[in-house]
Amino acid sequence: MSITNKMDTSAVFEMFETISNKLDKKEDKSAEPIEIDLSAVSSMTEKLETVIEEVRKPAKVEHKHRYTIDIVSNWIFLSLVVMGLMILGLSYLIGNQRQTINQYKNNDLKYRYIKMQGQTNEENIYRLERQFRHGDSIKIIRKQVEKYEELVKEQVEKTARAKQNSKDLESLQQNIETLKNSKTK
Repeated sequence: MSITNKMDTSAVFEMFETISNKLDKKEDKSAEPIEIDLSAVSSMTEKLETVIEEVRKPAKVEHKHRYTIDIVSNWIFLSLVVMGLMILGLSYLIGNQRQTINQYKNNDLKYRYIKMQGQTNEENIYRLERQFRHGDSIKIIRKQVEKYEELVKEQVEKTARAKQNSKDLESLQQNIETLKNSKTK
């Protein structure tokens, strides 16, 4: 076997051409767009956007306060009980006083109404007591009494003015007579 130093260049040239043709074919194929499934990527971006929105929202912090009364000694407990009983007792007394005051107001109005009538008998007093059971009747009676008292005050003022005028008239007449007497003398 003999080794030839010279190679056939035409065979090498053909090989280069076939390789270059194959490379050209691959380049033509790579220029075509390849479709890639991006659904997984889009779902992940949506999830990230929702998480980012939740993080940007201000967080509501609920504060739960618990108040406790710690009764260390019996004196504190007893003083609280005594104060509570005093409040209840005073509330009861205030309620009774208001009731008594309202009764006094009604009795005063009844007296003024009877005084307005000028005279009374047992039947009128009984009728008056029945009228005081209704709030509307009390308002009507109060208006009547107030109007009567206003008229009485006006009458008293008129009589007082009339008396004052008559006194002024008498003093003027006396002054006139003294002046006449002094001129004649």
